[in-house]
Amino acid sequence: MSSKKLAMYVCVAWMMAIIGSSFATTCPPDFGGRCVCGQANYNGKERYLVNCTNTHFNDAAMLEKLPIQTEVVIFTGNNVTSMPWNVFGKMNDYPYLEVIDMTNNNIQEIKGKTYHHVKNVKTLILNHNQLNITGDKTHPRIFSNFVNLESLHLTNAFSESVDSKEYLVALEQIFVGSNLTKLAKVHLEQNEIWSIKNPNIFCTLPSLMDIQLGDNNISDISFNVGCIHNLRFIDLRNNKIHSLSNNTLSKFEDLPNQGLGVKLDLMGNPFICDCQIADLLNWLRTTKVDVLEKESYTCYDGLPAANADELLYNVHQIQCAFAPKQEYQGTTVLLGILLFLMISLILIIGYMNFTSVRAGTVALWEKVVHRGQYTHILSKPEEQEVHV
Repeated sequence: MSSKKLAMYVCVAWMMAIIGSSFATTCPPDFGGRCVCGQANYNGKERYLVNCTNTHFNDAAMLEKLPIQTEVVIFTGNNVTSMPWNVFGKMNDYPYLEVIDMTNNNIQEIKGKTYHHVKNVKTLILNHNQLNITGDKTHPRIFSNFVNLESLHLTNAFSESVDSKEYLVALEQIFVGSNLTKLAKVHLEQNEIWSIKNPNIFCTLPSLMDIQLGDNNISDISFNVGCIHNLRFIDLRNNKIHSLSNNTLSKFEDLPNQGLGVKLDLMGNPFICDCQIADLLNWLRTTKVDVLEKESYTCYDGLPAANADELLYNVHQIQCAFAPKQEYQGTTVLLGILLFLMISLILIIGYMNFTSVRAGTVALWEKVVHRGQYTHILSKPEEQEVHV
């Protein structure tokens, strides 16, 4: 190797070392050398990142010292159970900050004044935490400063110690109190949701387009879709849907253009192909809603039994189980058995006490007869006196 080439390699290595050192040390001292700050690729675009992934912080105090040019904050894999007030400080406005990712931090509570200086943030990610937003942990305005928020990620975000119906009611209050007028996407996957008892939960989000509810335990679409005027997509993959009633399906037909332009994903649900699925089968073949991969939907079970594992599109014969009649017959048999046992018990008791019952019966009879005779004597008319 010539001396000229060697000098060139040394120069390049030196420059790379300077660049690498500069990137690794651009985080302020408050980050303790655990995080990486600088330009990097994020979702296919060059951004200024502050990346604190698996850095084992027990508080978020260092985030008050974010570099002013920060565009993306990745603060994941730490252990901060309660997010403090003014997590990004009180002074800087962070004009370029667009993404906040706080996944997997064991967050249980977000204070009402946690997020300030976030007016330009478009994406907030709080996946895989232990949030409790009910009771004394209710803060309806926790997202009120996200005036430009477009995407809210709450996948597996809530504590399993609270029933999903309760925190969904609290979430609706947050939507109302935070005035999220630009929110277009809501992710609520993997949250042990069985049903949505507050049907208007999404009605206060005027820009909402996508609702992600996959990998829950939902059995029906119980929320109002007619109030979501920009609805584009509902994800209900891998839930517990056996069928959808005609009342539910009519919600989509009542949408503008009868649901044209709306996408619905029902893949991975355990459809029961008996007479209860008739409305859904007819609707799938006629609806203008774009039901994704509907030709691949299969029957988990059904009547006749041959429908099990059959493609929904190939099901042409369905039967009913007639469960109410069977229940009535079972009740009749049970009542007959109880009546037989009762009569048998009475006869046994009577047999065991036959002597005393007989003696009592004879005494009672004699008393009645004697009383009848006495009454006859008393009531005998007096002989009339005859005058001769």
